[in-house]
Amino acid sequence: MAARQMSLVPRERRRSLLILGVGTLAALLCSLGPVWLTRIGLGIAILTAALSVWHSWRQLDHLVARHTAELKQVRHLARDAAHAHHVEMMTTLTRFRKRQEAQQALIAEARAQREALQTQLTAAQDDAEAKQARISSLNKRISDLEKELAAATDEVLNLPRRGASRRSLDVSRIPLVYPIEGQRRQA
Repeated sequence: MAARQMSLVPRERRRSLLILGVGTLAALLCSLGPVWLTRIGLGIAILTAALSVWHSWRQLDHLVARHTAELKQVRHLARDAAHAHHVEMMTTLTRFRKRQEAQQALIAEARAQREALQTQLTAAQDDAEAKQARISSLNKRISDLEKELAAATDEVLNLPRRGASRRSLDVSRIPLVYPIEGQRRQA
């Protein structure tokens, strides 16, 4: 219980102070009388001191019990808070673990895609190299054929001519279709 909620002077303390005050006043009044009254006053003083001590111990026992109850309540609250914190942390860890597993699955999928693309790229590069080699061989073949054509053209042009110049050569009489045996010739 908080200090503000407690009464300023507890009931046992008030009783103890009242008994002590009344007993002291009675003992002082008794000390003014004859010896036998002084002895009674001394007994009253001892009795009031004993009652005051008894009430003080009772008050201390009550305070210890109240303090123990408050500590027990604080321990329960702390235990409940620790349990709630533990549950929250386990939930958070579980959530992070699931998120990590999902991200690792995405990473594995991305790696697999990268490997597949790498394989496709390697195949495409190999294909491109093969095609480039084929193009190079065909270009070489074309240049060789052009050289042969140039040589053949030179050879044809260097053949002896029969009285006609190149410009006056009439090719209109040369048939485009040659007759097959047994068929008529087309003009």
